[in-house]
Amino acid sequence: MKTKHILIIIAVLIAVSPLLGLLLGKWVDYWRIATNLGDEPAYIALTILIFYLVDPHLGVNVLIALSTGAWLDVFMKNLFKLPRPPSELWLAPAEGYGFPSGHATTSTTFWTSLSLEARRREVYLLGAVTVAIVCLSRIILNVHYPVDVAGGVILGLFSSFSVYYATRKITLKPWLASLALALYGVAVSVLTFVQGDLNFVRLGGLLVGLAVYPLIREKINLRKESLLTKTFLALVALVLAFGFTQVAKSQAPLAQFILYLATGSITVSLPLLRSKSGSKTTG
Repeated sequence: MKTKHILIIIAVLIAVSPLLGLLLGKWVDYWRIATNLGDEPAYIALTILIFYLVDPHLGVNVLIALSTGAWLDVFMKNLFKLPRPPSELWLAPAEGYGFPSGHATTSTTFWTSLSLEARRREVYLLGAVTVAIVCLSRIILNVHYPVDVAGGVILGLFSSFSVYYATRKITLKPWLASLALALYGVAVSVLTFVQGDLNFVRLGGLLVGLAVYPLIREKINLRKESLLTKTFLALVALVLAFGFTQVAKSQAPLAQFILYLATGSITVSLPLLRSKSGSKTTG
């Protein structure tokens, strides 16, 4: 079966899945599970898998878009400080301000970025269905107002299109592209001093770490590697990313910045270790 058909089947199954929850009498439980389709860590992990198993450039662009959507979401939450619905109405755990919805922002950013790069109808379909389910889940679980979800979708679209057109329309030499991305990350980190939120330090550090990619892009050639090798590298990258980000939670701001920087740079640099190993073996 072709990938196209598999994606269409998954989209249809997700679209009709609420009916299954209703028929089984598990309506609320279904939406508690469905809302996980908007979790940011899951999309970060999926983006790393895309980098190694599909296309490195696609993975980096989507990760930059996700980071952009994430810091904009944090900035908007802290700026407006709008409340969620009353906590006694919540049907799932929630924290932080209500507007915009982080789940809506994350899912919209990921699927829009992927759709813009892939240009495939089945990806559009799967993305639209997934985002719709995520947005509905946040409203049905009473953890967001409709305006919160709408704001998240708009923010996700803005982040995706901004990164897409910036990377497509602005042609820079590798060292200049690397410098621009690093300065972007530093600028995001500085927002911590404006709003006092350490999420900016983490996201900024990640972006600075990704700034390595333009410099090494031409040296990365995962197409020649076997699926087993690519899968192994992806798993190593995921383990290291999880480990660094977990350790960072209890560290001082500077240490958090460095650990997230390391996460970004190691994620995109691991394939080089395989390339160097292959070169030595060949010689």
